[in-house]
Amino acid sequence: MAWWDQYFAGGQRAKLPPQRLEFDRENPRFTPDKSPDDSSDAAIIEYLDRTADLGELVQSIAASGYVDIEPLIVIAKKNDLIVLEGNRRLAALKSLLDPALANAANLSVPEIGKDVSDSLREISVFKVEAEEEARNLIGFKHINGPQGWDAYAKALYAARWLDEEVSKGKAGLSLTDIAARMGDKHDTLYRIVSAVYVLQQAEKLELFRVNDRAKKNFSFSHLYTALTYSEYRDFLGLDRADRSMNPERDPVKPEYYENLRRLLLWVYGSRAERVDPVIKTQAPDLSLLKRVLGHSTARKVMLERNDLPEALRLTMEGSERFSKALADARSSLESAVTEITNATPDADLIEISEDALKRATFIAHFLRSGFGKAG
Repeated sequence: MAWWDQYFAGGQRAKLPPQRLEFDRENPRFTPDKSPDDSSDAAIIEYLDRTADLGELVQSIAASGYVDIEPLIVIAKKNDLIVLEGNRRLAALKSLLDPALANAANLSVPEIGKDVSDSLREISVFKVEAEEEARNLIGFKHINGPQGWDAYAKALYAARWLDEEVSKGKAGLSLTDIAARMGDKHDTLYRIVSAVYVLQQAEKLELFRVNDRAKKNFSFSHLYTALTYSEYRDFLGLDRADRSMNPERDPVKPEYYENLRRLLLWVYGSRAERVDPVIKTQAPDLSLLKRVLGHSTARKVMLERNDLPEALRLTMEGSERFSKALADARSSLESAVTEITNATPDADLIEISEDALKRATFIAHFLRSGFGKAG
C-alpha cells in the first residue's frame, strides 16, 4: 500500500500537504537551453523565479491566501507523487511554507499570517494513472492556452507525445489529431515538430549541440522558420512538407549530413569552434541566406568561405551591386565626417580624402551624363 492511498480512498481527487509532492524534474519547461542548475528543489524554484514570474505568484498568495480552485495534476512514480501540471504553484507554496528553502533559492518571501498559512496546509490534487490522461489539458494550456511555453518547449513536448502515439501503431494519434486537441489551426505544431526532429537528428549524429551555440539565447524560431522555405529544404535534401502525414523522424539523408552541420553552424554558431552565427537576427538575415542558398554560385562561395555578405553580392544584378556599393560608401563617409574632429591630418589621410573626392566626382559626372551616352 502506497502512502498516498489513504488520501485517495474516495477516488482520484484528494487534498494533500504540498510538502509531500515532488516537482516534475522532466518538466517540458526544462529544455536543453533553459533548465535549472541541478535537480534540487532550490534550483528548480530559483529557475521558475527567473523564468516564470514566480515572485508575483508568491506575493499574491501571501496577500490573499491560496485559492484552491484548480487541482494540481499528479502521477505516482516509485514512492513519489510527481506534479505534472502546477509546478509553478507548487514552487510558490513550498517557498512560503519553508523560508529556508526560499532563501536557498534566492527567493524573497514575505511573512504570512495564520489565515494564509491555514490555506496552504492542504491543496487539491488530481491523480492520473498515466501521463496521457493529462496531456489534453497540459497541451492546450501551454501550447495554445493562456500560459504558453516557448516554441522549443512546445516542440519537445509535442514531439515526445507524437513519438509515443507512433509507437502504438494504428491505434495512436497522428500529429493532426494532436493539433486538433490543442486547438492549433495554423500548422504550428507541424512546423515546430518537423524542426525539432531535424535538430534532434543533428544532435544524435553529433553534428551539432544546442549547448554549444555561440549566443546565450537559443532562437529555435530561426530553424523552424527556415524550414518553411524551399531553398533551405532543398539544401538539406528535404521533400516538400506534407502536412497530411506525420513529420519524418531523422529526415535528413546521409549525403546531406555535412549541409545540415553547416546550416546549423550558420544559424547558431559554435563556442567550441569559435564561430559566430551568420544569422544575427531573423529579419533580414534569414531571408538573405535563403537568397544565397537559392543561387548556385553564391551557395558555393558560402560553403567555401562562410561569408554571407560576399556570397550575397553574387546574387545581385550589376545595377544592384553598384547601388549597394554607393550606399555603403556614403555610409562610411558619414561615419568619417562624425569622427573628423578626432583626425590628425597627415599626407596619407589627405591623399585618401582627395582620392575619394576624385572617385565621387567621377561617379556623379558619369551619372549626370546619362551613363556616358550624353553629356
